Formats: sequence, C-alpha cells, structure tokens
Amino acid sequence: MPCYTLEEQIISCIARSFSAGDALAVIATSASGEMGLIMAKKLYAPRLSLLGYAGGRYGVLSDIRFPFVPGKMPKETIETLYSTDEAFGMVLSGKYFVIMQPVQIDQHGYMNLSLIGDKRKPTNSFVGSRGVPTNTVVQPRTLYFVPSHTRRVFVENVDFKSGVGMGEERKNGTVKWGAPIEVISNLCVIDFDETTDRARLKSLHSGVTIEEVRENTGFDLIIPDGIPETTIPTEQELHVLRTDIDPLGVRRLDFLKGQEYREVLGEIIGS
Repeated sequence: MPCYTLEEQIISCIARSFSAGDALAVIATSASGEMGLIMAKKLYAPRLSLLGYAGGRYGVLSDIRFPFVPGKMPKETIETLYSTDEAFGMVLSGKYFVIMQPVQIDQHGYMNLSLIGDKRKPTNSFVGSRGVPTNTVVQPRTLYFVPSHTRRVFVENVDFKSGVGMGEERKNGTVKWGAPIEVISNLCVIDFDETTDRARLKSLHSGVTIEEVRENTGFDLIIPDGIPETTIPTEQELHVLRTDIDPLGVRRLDFLKGQEYREVLGEIIGS
C-alpha cells in the first residue's frame, strides 16, 4: 500500500470525478481543485481543456506545474486564447466546468459565496456570487471542494443563495443542469440522496470517523450503513502529483492556517 497524505487522497479523489468521455473547458478556484483537474487530464480525461485567465483573455493550457502565479498564464504552455465572449459561449453551451469552494453549503446543496448574516447588514462579506448562479444552472454537473469541514460551512440553510441546490427548481423542471453531485471536504465525500435531495455521507477519508463528520456538520446528514473509505491514491497518481504537477508540495497550503501556513509557504518560496 502506498504512503500518502490527506491532501494527496483528496486531489486523487477530485481527479477520478472525470472520465474519458468528458470534453470540457475546466478551471478551479483552489490549488487542490486545479491539481485534481490537471491529474484528471493526464490520467483519466484527456479531452479536458485546462483554462487560465489573465488580462481579459482565457487561455487553454497544455500543462500547469505548481507553483505558478494566479492570473499570469505560463506563456510556454498556452495553446489557444479565447475572448470573454467566446468563453461565455462555452459556458452557455454546457462545455465549461469550474470546481467551486463555497463559504456555506446547506443540506440541499444550495451554495453561498456572498455574505454571512442578515442580507441588509451582514457580519461578513465575500467576493459575491459571481458566476455561481450560471454555473449551477448550465454546467453538466457541479462539484464543490471544502478544505475545512466545519459547522460554519455546512449549515442547515445558507444565509444567501448564490448557487442552486437540489430544491424545487429542479423538481419542477425550471432548472435542468448543474446539479451538485458531490462535496469533497477534508473529512469526507458527500453526495445527495435521489429521493429526498438531502446531503448524504458517501465516503470517509483515511482515519476519519463518522462521529467527526457529525460533530463538524451543522445539519443531520443521511448516513447509510457500511460507509466505505475514500479510495486511496494509486502509485501512478502519487508519482504524477509529486513529480509532474506539484514537486514543491504547494498542495499542503489549502489545508493550513496561521503559523503552519507561513512556515510551509516559506519553505516553498525558499526551495
């Protein structure tokens, strides 16, 4: 059995969410999500187009190696440049896919990226809903990544609905695409029950217990019998991640805070 870390298990889990039939322009809002997409293209879904963004243009990249500066596409890997209009054409045709990181997500998969508290006087404001409303309506499916699984993120009802979940809009046919299929956190994988549309525990990451997930979730998860462990990374996945994608270990930063974050960042910069 290969030796691996939590972040490596999560990135491999993200990569396996894609298959050879997926022909999508893909992007992520986190390092782990981006690495999962790169691994997917290398190993499972060669027709994925890795997108970068800089200066009002979108570029399809042949490869991405960490670390790189967000917003500055590595010129040597740019295959094609798109205008914003062309990029939105991909969005509206269902050929665009983004792995998103919510501020809050609730028991029915509604996502908040805007604010915490009363809408008229929020206690915290964030980047705003941005493309989330469109993504959760026109994407072929929606995947969320949460690096810190807590009751502050997993709430009974979101304070602001940025993204459509598994509610009445889908049942009555108003919204047909973009349904959230999975939430991959630092503790587990969550999907949604087909009958009740409620969040359901799908698998536990290595060393995590059901009780840990319950304690850190602000609503009652559906917990079936016999929850499996999230599939562990293969030797091939670990080699690609450690050698080709992220030799300096940038993947660790998504899961660290405070002094630990500063120490690892200093190590990476000094490498």
